[in-house]
Amino acid sequence: MKPLRLGIVGCGAVTELYHLPAIAASGDVELVALADPATDRATSLGRANGNPRVYADHRELVGVVDVAIVAAPNRLHAPIACDLAAAGVHVLVEKPLARTAAECDVIAAAARSAGVVIAVGHDFRHFPVASVARELFSGGLLGEIQSAELLQSAAGRWPYASAYVYSREESGGGVLIDFGVHMLDLLGWWLGELTARAYADDTVAGVETECELSLETTSGAPVGVQLTRLRPMRDTTIVRCEHATVEIGIFEPAVIRITLPGGGTLAGGVPDTLFDAAPLRTVFGRQLADFARAVRSGGEPLVPVSEGRRVVELVERCYGLRTPLRRAWDWPEAYSGLEETA
Repeated sequence: MKPLRLGIVGCGAVTELYHLPAIAASGDVELVALADPATDRATSLGRANGNPRVYADHRELVGVVDVAIVAAPNRLHAPIACDLAAAGVHVLVEKPLARTAAECDVIAAAARSAGVVIAVGHDFRHFPVASVARELFSGGLLGEIQSAELLQSAAGRWPYASAYVYSREESGGGVLIDFGVHMLDLLGWWLGELTARAYADDTVAGVETECELSLETTSGAPVGVQLTRLRPMRDTTIVRCEHATVEIGIFEPAVIRITLPGGGTLAGGVPDTLFDAAPLRTVFGRQLADFARAVRSGGEPLVPVSEGRRVVELVERCYGLRTPLRRAWDWPEAYSGLEETA
């Protein structure tokens, strides 16, 4: 079968480190174009990846590609995805789908009108442990969910090619919308619809680096979430259920630990040779294969627009409930006047 002609819009770190290697290893697609206003960077990446055509404007991809990956700053996701969809190009949009639910709705409308596939890059669903956890919860083996707690660090190891992630206008927020959307997507995939009850973060003048969320499942089970860029955390999710307690670490640590009421424990990873050899490149490869399958079959990708929107809407609701996050070790003067501006 002839490979789909693929273009990438945005030549930052995620494109260089993960999308391009996944494309190179894929038989489903062929890289034919890169688009980025920083054409020097795009040209440099292109030289190492088959010398695709390089454009400064994403609209120049029309007529050149069948499918595209949008890996530009969040502010640009909706206009770029809509332009490409309107021209009949199927699109994989990096997470988050957009900055707001309203922007997600514009993307969804463009996809419906043009009859194209839009997939959302919540690649964490492709981690082996995440998929097994989904089966555990959806199969009902553990009984009713009683509570859950997710503690996750997002330390600054990512080699950003620009500073957009630190701009509320460009990104839509801080650690919650940048990294937290991964975790909220997994929680929704595992536990079902979630409602925001309370939210606090450490924003003063920029974007948040730490936040705490109080959520609730449709059955009323409380779900606590803590996210930080500033310090190490446990980096697992603990779900207390009727018949057992499950601790899930999708990566570093990649583990599922099941503790029975009597104290017996069963723990281990999920055997996956490809993932063990190259974790993130394998995950991005599987995401790309799922996108190509949806395009060829006309079916839904693993993460359709509706589920990308669900996460963005939850983030928006959290931001709407914002109160200042106070830490025991902070000086009281650090919060002077924040109550009036929260």
